[in-house]
Amino acid sequence: MPYEHLALHYDALMRNMDYEAYADYLLSLSGSPKHVLDLACGTGRLTEELCRRGCDVVAVDGSAEMLSMAQGRGYGTLFLQQDMAELDLYGTVEAAFCTIDALNYLICEKQFRQAVSRVRLFLEPGGAFVFDLLTPQAFAARNGMVFMSDAEGVYCVWCCSWKDPLLNQEITLFTQTEGGLWRRAGETHTERCYQPEFVEEALKEAGFNSVEKHGMMKTAAFNQYDERTVYVAR
Repeated sequence: MPYEHLALHYDALMRNMDYEAYADYLLSLSGSPKHVLDLACGTGRLTEELCRRGCDVVAVDGSAEMLSMAQGRGYGTLFLQQDMAELDLYGTVEAAFCTIDALNYLICEKQFRQAVSRVRLFLEPGGAFVFDLLTPQAFAARNGMVFMSDAEGVYCVWCCSWKDPLLNQEITLFTQTEGGLWRRAGETHTERCYQPEFVEEALKEAGFNSVEKHGMMKTAAFNQYDERTVYVAR
C-alpha cells in the first residue's frame, strides 16, 4: 500500500519542500480564503502552515499512516480519513487545495471525475479549487529513472517505469534500527497521466466555470518546460 512504510519518514525525506512559500502561493491564487480544504493532506505540513496564516482547515487523506503523522498539527484541525473520490464534508469551504500530484494517484478517469465533482459539491459559490498535476512530458521523462533520497537513519530508492498512461514507482526503503542494523521494506506507487484536455473537460462537467493554468509556484501562465501544471478552477 502507498505510504504504509514511507509515512514515518516522509517529512525527513521531503525536508527541502518549502511549505511556507507553498501556503502563501496557494492562498494568493485562491483569493486569501479563510475556510479551506486540504485534500490529500499527507502528514499535515501544509495544513499547519495554512492554519498559521489564519485559515480554518479541514484536512482529508486516504492513508491512515499519513494521518497518524498529521495528528497534533494544525491547531485543532479536523482530520478525516476518506478517499478523494468519496469526499464527504460537514459543510462548505471557500477554497480547496490538492497538492504534490495527489490527483495523479487516481488511476482511472471515473475516479478523477468523481473527485473533482465532490470537491465542487462542497465549494461555496465563487470558491476556488487549486491543484497540481505532473505534466505528460514529466511522466515520459521518468521512464527508467532511479531517484535516491536519504535522511538520518533512512535511505530511499525510487525505480520508475512508464507505460502510458501509468507510471509505476517501486520504492525500497532502508531504515536503521537501534542496534545499528538496517531493515528493508518496499511499496509500490502508481500514478496516472492526465492530458490537459481531459482535466479541463472533467472540471467543466463538474460545474467549474473557469480554469486557469500556471507553472508550479508561478502566477505566470503554464509553459511547455514546466514539470507540473497548477490548475485554478472556479
